[in-house]
Amino acid sequence: MLKIKLKEESNSALYLQLYKELKKKIKSELESDTKLPPIRKLADDVGVNPATVVKAYDMLADEELIYKKVGSGSFVAPDRKIIKSENGEDMLKHGQIKLSESINFASAAPSTDLFPVEDFKYAINQVLERDQGEAFSYQKSQGFLPLRKSIRKYLTKRGIDSSLNQIQVVSGAQQAIDIISKIFLDYKDQIIVEDPTYFGALQAFKSRKADIKCVKMEEDGADLEEMESYLKKNKIKFFFTMQNFQNPTGVNWSQEKQLQLLELARKYDFYIIEDDILSDLYYNQNRVNNLKELDDQGRVIYIKSFSKVFMPGLRLAFIVLPETLLPEMLEAKYATDISSGGLTQRAFDYYIREGLLDKHISLQRNLFKKRYKLMKNQIINNLPNEIKITFEITGGLYFWLKLPEKQDAQKLYEKVAQKGLVFSPGYLFSNNNRYSNYFRLSFAAVDDKQIVRGITLLRDIYNEFRGTAKNDDYSPLL
Repeated sequence: MLKIKLKEESNSALYLQLYKELKKKIKSELESDTKLPPIRKLADDVGVNPATVVKAYDMLADEELIYKKVGSGSFVAPDRKIIKSENGEDMLKHGQIKLSESINFASAAPSTDLFPVEDFKYAINQVLERDQGEAFSYQKSQGFLPLRKSIRKYLTKRGIDSSLNQIQVVSGAQQAIDIISKIFLDYKDQIIVEDPTYFGALQAFKSRKADIKCVKMEEDGADLEEMESYLKKNKIKFFFTMQNFQNPTGVNWSQEKQLQLLELARKYDFYIIEDDILSDLYYNQNRVNNLKELDDQGRVIYIKSFSKVFMPGLRLAFIVLPETLLPEMLEAKYATDISSGGLTQRAFDYYIREGLLDKHISLQRNLFKKRYKLMKNQIINNLPNEIKITFEITGGLYFWLKLPEKQDAQKLYEKVAQKGLVFSPGYLFSNNNRYSNYFRLSFAAVDDKQIVRGITLLRDIYNEFRGTAKNDDYSPLL
């Protein structure tokens, strides 16, 4: 029995007190893989509501101090580590990157001056006039029905056929990934991801203690020969992929590889999680193909977010999934936040129906196409020849660059950060700290002048690798 006493008269919430007490015991007393008390038992022992224990356990799981096994309970993590906030490098490892500098090549979210504030304010006002107090009521966990109908129409235009029951509204793509992880993954379940891949997805999968196999990216998609070699000997739950302008490489999968991947999913019986955030930002004349368009067997679970082309703080995305998974999805969504915000769902539905989303995406595509061309030109003409663009890209918001083999992008980051420039070191996108000599440059949050000035600055201090930057304010790495 854990001896824990909480102070009801304290200004600190009970769940925070419990979290801190458990954290101390995990750090100093409890052995790896020790099973923690069941939620109701600990609640009775400490004298709190079970929801208080749930919150404390969730916080410990978020910090990877414990892991959860479905049907078995919560356990002390074998490789537990305490997140530090004093040191900039610690914060970087946990997805926080300093944004107070004048030139931000790190963020893949658009700058606030690009947000369609006036149009969305109009949509909100129309919804408030129409729905009055109903706009602030809880929505069904699956999402506001008219919005789901608008999403279905949006999908149909893009060649994706789905029923209303297959569409689940969520609070952003990260929540979608997290909920899918909760549904599918138990301790040491095997999955495959692209290598490198999105930092937030790796964090979600690691929090479930998944056994992660990484398959290297090529110029037209992941190495499927390497993948099949692994599949012949291992049973996986799913493959996580970003098919269009992949994060961080910018790679766009060829249709040939898309069809091969679907055949592998059929042959070896696994799901494919397709995370789509950038397919709207193509810079040639041809719209890119989503994998979901080619899926005729229900193998692809499709996540769509508009955060990179709309407003990231809106926290709206949706999932298209097989109806057989809907009960588990609804249960996990309800346990996470009951439902996504009612007013934002209703306003976004109005925004789509009025054609404002299509108009905004078209404007964003033209703007980012210009920035893409400018940054590419600056990289080629101003950076030293030994800094290479790894893959030729035709859309998206970033370039994946490679330094000579023995140079460390993290050390370069520390140097340029002192001069007012930030980017994303490559190891952040790796499950095993590979890609130390790679880094990602994004043009989402910078204007033309900042692109030119930033690339010039990067060129000028490229060979200087000393000094550290004092970090004091942070924003999520996306």
